[in-house]
Amino acid sequence: MFNSIQIFGMALLGGLGAGEFSRRALALPRTTGYVVFGLLVGQSGLGWIAPYHIESNQLFIDLALGLILFELGYQVPLVAVSEGWNRLRAGLLISLTTGATVLLALLAMDFSASSAVFATALCLATSPAITIATCSDVGARGEKTGLLFTMVAIDGCIALVVSTWSMPLLVEDGAIYSLASAWTATQEVGGAVVLGGACTALILTGAQLLGRRSEHQHLLILGTIILGVGTAIHLDISAFLPMLLFGYLTRALDRNKQVVAIRIASDARIFLVATFVLAGAALDIGVVVESWPDAVLVIIARFAGQLAGILLSRNRLCLGTASSIYLSIGLQPMSSIALVLLANMQTLYSGLEPRLTGALLATILLMQLFGPLATQTAIKGFGEATHLQSDDPAAENPASQQGSCGDKS
Repeated sequence: MFNSIQIFGMALLGGLGAGEFSRRALALPRTTGYVVFGLLVGQSGLGWIAPYHIESNQLFIDLALGLILFELGYQVPLVAVSEGWNRLRAGLLISLTTGATVLLALLAMDFSASSAVFATALCLATSPAITIATCSDVGARGEKTGLLFTMVAIDGCIALVVSTWSMPLLVEDGAIYSLASAWTATQEVGGAVVLGGACTALILTGAQLLGRRSEHQHLLILGTIILGVGTAIHLDISAFLPMLLFGYLTRALDRNKQVVAIRIASDARIFLVATFVLAGAALDIGVVVESWPDAVLVIIARFAGQLAGILLSRNRLCLGTASSIYLSIGLQPMSSIALVLLANMQTLYSGLEPRLTGALLATILLMQLFGPLATQTAIKGFGEATHLQSDDPAAENPASQQGSCGDKS
């Protein structure tokens, strides 16, 4: 019915209108409006956006994902070495408890061990796109928001590594995990690290030559992201880790503050809106109808594991019980974007049991819809949603809400 250019324009204008209606009329995150509009015009609704339309916009989607991951890495706050180690250890513990509860739940649902391990790896990650977009919409500013970005980044990296190492379990005969498979997976992770470092070196060198001119530096960053994502695709590795490291290392190594980073929620909003609309259009609501009981069990197990890990780490993270609960809520979003980043879709459909594939997709769809609300709830619970608290004098100075280990709120 429509060509690809019309579809792209529809995604932007329809997403814009749905997002504003969601925020102003329903007090929901704009991101929820974007996804719902995608569902309405996609295969679950009017069918105006077909799968081949999404394929024709894949280059744009890949660029958007690269931008999102770069910004996630860039948003991770720089902290003292001791605090950084505490956060890393907490992230590892959270992933361990989450993985344990999800894995036990999947095994109790009679899924095979190899499929359950791989699916568990996918469940470790929190959607970076939903986190960034929702935090921007509510004006999230403060120490706990920075902690949320850090945990999203750590969980995503762990999910990538675990899924990469567990993927051979799905594709090898008899699920025999050989040393050669482990070495290949390790090379993929190592290649991702090298690629992220190379992108960082290119940006830091270019920024020194160009000076602090945003129009030129944004072109430099966009070009580097396109080159980095394209190289990741060429090397058959996930773009998640290199782009995330690219963002973090750029901020950490930019000692003279030469880099003028892109803020996708403001400078490149077009990428967020179109990506969420297209992601919503690609989801099938029928999967939820068929697989919602399994999906609900996965969601409950995932939340229980995250909450347990955060409560066990609350002293290390300088959090009180209430803030620990809100941080757990903030880590709930999952998305189809995360699924594309962390696994080869063809491998997923051929290697996983159909029932488990349905459960994963249903889980992702539900958290695509309710995940933005979870993030908004967490930021409001932290007291760091400055756009929603304009009448609060403390909101005018977000830094005043940043706590320390003595602040257990």
